[in-house]
Amino acid sequence: MGAGMIVLIVVVIVVLLVAVLAALAIPGYQRIQKMAEEIKHQQSAAFTSPPPLTAPQKEALGRFGNELAEALGKKDMAKVMALQNGEALAARVFGKLPAGIPNSAEMRRGFLEGIKKRDGGWMWSVIGNEVKFLRIRERNGFPAVLLRVKSAEGAVNYVDVLAMPEGGSFRAVDMFNYVFATMVSEESRNALAAMVSKSVGGGFAAMLGIPKMDESAVDYLSRINDATRAGNMMEVLRICDGMPQALKTQRIFFILRLQALMVLSSSAELEPQYKEALRAAPDILGKDSTTDLLMVDLLFMENDLKGAEECLKRVDAVVGGDPYLKFLRGGARLQMKDYAGALELASQVAREDPKMVDVIDLRLSVHLALKDFKGVADDLRVFKRDFGHVLDRNALAGDPAYAEFLASPEFAAWEKEIAVP
Repeated sequence: MGAGMIVLIVVVIVVLLVAVLAALAIPGYQRIQKMAEEIKHQQSAAFTSPPPLTAPQKEALGRFGNELAEALGKKDMAKVMALQNGEALAARVFGKLPAGIPNSAEMRRGFLEGIKKRDGGWMWSVIGNEVKFLRIRERNGFPAVLLRVKSAEGAVNYVDVLAMPEGGSFRAVDMFNYVFATMVSEESRNALAAMVSKSVGGGFAAMLGIPKMDESAVDYLSRINDATRAGNMMEVLRICDGMPQALKTQRIFFILRLQALMVLSSSAELEPQYKEALRAAPDILGKDSTTDLLMVDLLFMENDLKGAEECLKRVDAVVGGDPYLKFLRGGARLQMKDYAGALELASQVAREDPKMVDVIDLRLSVHLALKDFKGVADDLRVFKRDFGHVLDRNALAGDPAYAEFLASPEFAAWEKEIAVP
């Protein structure tokens, strides 16, 4: 999501820009040298943050957050596109590049065309996940909405969507990924510099303050993008493993390999590689990354449940509080057989987010573990009352954990209760 979705957006942008750049006249060494001198006296264009929001604007930003989360979750492509501002993202990408780059207008047009051709634009990778708006906040001086993004498998990540006021509402202009500390605009700019540098030399990237990238890097990115779009994550892993060591530890390639391992981590054969990558993540991703979200996975695999819960607490502090993280902590407490602690966390979740259906599953698991069949029946009543779902014998019989409950007087009473017209 899971974790990690932003960089795949960048890869798509890279490939689209490659096609644009192939048709452009790239400046020669003498021109680059002259530009280097000019840069010292030029002020890069800045995409400045808006004035502090008024109270009505803050309310409008909250409505925007809910609207965006709903559109992303429902795969409403038209709505998602309407809620993002591609021109503003392009300004953030190209506005910080030095003035005087030949054909920059054509590159910018190609960038925008690439966004428009992708369903969901530059937010496409978030679409279709379970997305929830949590709160408004600020990032780098910009108004932002914090979204929780949860995959179908339950992996969770967080993004700050930076927004600018437009009329009485807002539109998205950039996005920050918590796990990888990645901003869409920054990674897009890095990719652009890497591609131009491939044609004119590494000195160009150095002028932009970007580490020199091996000339083969863009070829690797293109191959990885093709494999990703084909859904072949084993091929992504094979490409990454075949790279020179110097590339393997660069952020973009490390993240791409890690994402492939995440998808393939159910394979016992690949589990050691996945664990090794997770251990390396904090040093490579840096202090701004919320790598505790990655460490949770590692610690659960190593059965360090207390350590996993501590990671979840730290993530909770970083995002400013999220009931779903308390739910995950409750799951850790359940595995530690701290049933009272798990139930207390479940109660906190229910108070903070009464619509979170996951908490019913946690409570059911605790009561089944305790063989508290009255508690199980009460949970089924809450599920019916609050969510409109009735779990009968047919729904429960397929799960061995419910076998004793189905033979209990408490279930007989529940079955009689739900049989009443």
